[in-house]
Amino acid sequence: MAIIAAAAALLAGCGSDHGLDATARTGAENSARPATDVSPNPRSLWITLDARAGAENVGVLTAQLLRYFEARGLHVEAGSPANVAAPVLYVADKTAVLGISQLPQVVMARAEGEPVVAVGSLLPQPTAAMIWLRRSGIRDIADLRGHTIAIPGVPFQRAFLMAVLGRAGLTPKDVEVREVGYNLVPALIRGRADAIFGGSQNLEGAQLESRGLAPVVTPVRDLGVPPYDEIVVVARTTELAGRPRMIRHFLAATAHGTATGVGDPDVAEKAIEKSFERDPTLDGRTLAAQVKATLPLLSTTGHINPARAARLVAWMHEQGMVKREIPVSKLLTNRFAQTNP
Repeated sequence: MAIIAAAAALLAGCGSDHGLDATARTGAENSARPATDVSPNPRSLWITLDARAGAENVGVLTAQLLRYFEARGLHVEAGSPANVAAPVLYVADKTAVLGISQLPQVVMARAEGEPVVAVGSLLPQPTAAMIWLRRSGIRDIADLRGHTIAIPGVPFQRAFLMAVLGRAGLTPKDVEVREVGYNLVPALIRGRADAIFGGSQNLEGAQLESRGLAPVVTPVRDLGVPPYDEIVVVARTTELAGRPRMIRHFLAATAHGTATGVGDPDVAEKAIEKSFERDPTLDGRTLAAQVKATLPLLSTTGHINPARAARLVAWMHEQGMVKREIPVSKLLTNRFAQTNP
């Protein structure tokens, strides 16, 4: 009860072991109906999302809505972190059993000795971007000299931003960096920032497009950042041997939820709308735009690309973001994923 109470205070809102059944493998085959063989006594599981419930978390949210977790013996409560930098720490200090975070943040946490490891991928490519409005008159990264850039506040985002600015010949003294948490779009629209970094082309970019504000979106892959699995599921290292079935069943239900959402965007939107953790300021048109832009990007297997993870770690080490290169075997595992490509 003490752990549950702690989780509720710190969070803002708050089958088979060997494969995924056929309906989860292909979205087109998915019935998008609630699970019928629900476990009579599902085990409660607290997890922390990476941010507010949204399109990137469709797998988890749809699995909640359609009771895919209960069908595998789990009752999952998902909360948004009060601090966007907190998910990995929530997992490390046992506030949350599992967490959703960005792989670069897992790299930094692991380098600092936190006992966390990535066990599955939700979004297997970076969608983060530098975004400004066309009306700003900014033409390229070098034009950001003397301007304000807003970031959510996850530690790796500031480090990535400095690397991006450095490629354009700028130093940290050339810009003002402002941490705004969940308020990237309001900061840009209201003039508190001239550009935003750390938001996504498929979320903030789609939101600005839906409002007719003509955003200029430059993905980090075009700014010198190597490709990597962006959003991952994180567990404590002790859970790998202690509760492997729990992790496997969570990932299986999440993959089932992702496949259902990809096959039926209306269900994906409904899952987000039903969540108490969603952004209440998003209207239906914006939500639909974000879902449309995000669904094709999601992973339906949970497999993390080890080669790309190794390149990410090497790049972060070269940039001075971590003092040593963490072996991929210490950073992630794919033994709980549904299938390996």
